[in-house]
This record gives sequence, structure tokens and C-alpha cells, in this order.
Amino acid sequence: MTTNPTSKQDLILNAFITLLIQGGYQSATINKTAEVAGVNPSTIFRKFTDKEGLLSAVVERHLHDLSTIFDGMVVIGDVEKDLMTMSQTYQEFQANHQEIVLVGVQESFRMPEMSRAVEEIPLQFKQMLREYFTDMRAQHKISDQVDIEAATMNMIWLNFGYFLAAIRFENPDLVTPPEDFYDKQIRFFAKSLSV
Repeated sequence: MTTNPTSKQDLILNAFITLLIQGGYQSATINKTAEVAGVNPSTIFRKFTDKEGLLSAVVERHLHDLSTIFDGMVVIGDVEKDLMTMSQTYQEFQANHQEIVLVGVQESFRMPEMSRAVEEIPLQFKQMLREYFTDMRAQHKISDQVDIEAATMNMIWLNFGYFLAAIRFENPDLVTPPEDFYDKQIRFFAKSLSV
């Protein structure tokens, strides 16, 4: 019986990602990854060379997925609803790829190349938001007084800050449920842009 090498590779990468989320890069060893994936460590060395090779494969997968983050997202010209949709899309992507952010934050000084992968999400979000706010201002759906760059950065900071708090804290004084975040924070921000 032959096995599909792609599925074994995915199994290994998924095991490595699980360990990254649970304990960070330092604790995600080849042996632990092999144990979680149910493979021999030599299989990991053969497919990825070393732990840095595993991390590179995770980053490549992340960047590939990132290229489609906002595909299929429909904006309707209702600023409040659109910003909530954009925020939900961003939060879902971040949650599904949290290992990149966690490793990037934890290891940014030792592994500066991780910054690129972490920065790509807000950079793409920024480009989309800037275009959206410019279009909404041209359609007179947000005030002409709105500073597009400031509004864009505020949305990024709101979303990135919420994501970091949600994955790191359990205290209800620091983290609200997602529906409260969208309803109270994003809706409030959208109203601040109105004409």
C-alpha cells in the first residue's frame, strides 16, 4: 500500500503547527512533531531537512493562503456591515493561522524573517481598507473629513489588538466575545466615519 506524500506532509505540518500553538517554537521539536504526527523523525528530516525547514513550509502555506484572504468577500456599500464583514474575515484568517503570529511575536528578535509573514496580513488588510475608505468617501458614504490613513490604521489596530488579546488572555475584563467586539467596537468605529 502506498501513501500519499502530500497527506503525510500535511500531517507533519499540522502536528508542527499544533505544537507551535501549544508551546511556541522552542518546544516544537522534531521528535515531538514526529510523535504527534505518528511518523518517524527521519521522515521529517527527509521531507523538511530540519526544524527551520518545517517552519519555512508553514510560512509558505500561510503566505499562499494569505493571497486569497479576501477573495469571495462581498462588500455592499453599507459601511457598518462592510467593516463588520472585513473584521470577521480578518479574525477568522488570523485564528486559522495564529501559529505565524505567535511565533512571529515570540521569535521576532531571533528570527527576523518571521516578521515578513506576520506583517503581510495587516499590509494586505491595509491596502484593502484604504481602497474601500477612498471609494466610500467618493460615494459620500463617509465624511469628507475622515483621514483615510488614520481610519485605515485604526481598523488594523482594533482588529490586531483584539486578535492578540483573544488568543492570549482569558480574563473577561480584557477580552469580550467576538459578537461584542463586532457589535460594540467595529459598529462604533463605523459610526464615527459617517457623514
